[in-house]
Amino acid sequence: MKTCGIIGGMGPDATSLFYMKLIRNFQNRESYPPVLLYSVPEPFQAADAWIKENQGGDYLQKLILEGVRLLGPRVDFIVIPCNTAHMFMPHIRQVASVPVINMIEETCAYIQLRKRWNKVGVLASTATIQSGLYTYELHQRDIEPVLPDQSQQELLAAIIMHIVKGQFLSKDRTALQRMVASLLARGAEGVLLACTDLPVLLPNSYANPVLLDAMDVLAEVASAWVLEESNGLSIAGYIPVPEHRNHLFQRL
Repeated sequence: MKTCGIIGGMGPDATSLFYMKLIRNFQNRESYPPVLLYSVPEPFQAADAWIKENQGGDYLQKLILEGVRLLGPRVDFIVIPCNTAHMFMPHIRQVASVPVINMIEETCAYIQLRKRWNKVGVLASTATIQSGLYTYELHQRDIEPVLPDQSQQELLAAIIMHIVKGQFLSKDRTALQRMVASLLARGAEGVLLACTDLPVLLPNSYANPVLLDAMDVLAEVASAWVLEESNGLSIAGYIPVPEHRNHLFQRL
């Protein structure tokens, strides 16, 4: 088995959830996977500005890169169960000594190859939306993104920050469910949970056919890397080529 490195802590509950998603893929095997976790010491004030206003990212990028440098010599590949952190992916791959899987690309490939949605709602942090991480990748695959309106996005950012701080409120869960319904009413065929904190409030999202948790895709791809099943690789991008992705996603 290959050793998986996880850059987590953004936020901690999301990281814990991803770890368990990965582990459960090995419950019927002879052993659990070797995993090393680096938890980014994310200051609440910096996280708040980053999530809500797309500000203060330079400091958080520095913390993430420190984790990448620390894990690199000790693992075979790295995953980052935080969608917003992928805005730093070019810098991350520059300093990484091992492959870093891109959750954004893998998730959009899954939507294209397995879900076959032509129009998808995207629930993400304000920073993720403003950076165009998902809108670009979806448009590359001729998939139309459906985004929350401004008031919904502001509320969503506040909900995400509550989860980061360990505050799990029933009113937030209700508001999140209403946002999902709103995006579906606007023509989305499904809704992508494009922030890893959101499934903490919707723990059974995997059982809902109109919801897709990006962490489920990342956990499946990471499992294949651990088992050394990802033979068809794009060396430039460190990601399975589409044909191999289709094989991986059969299990999701």
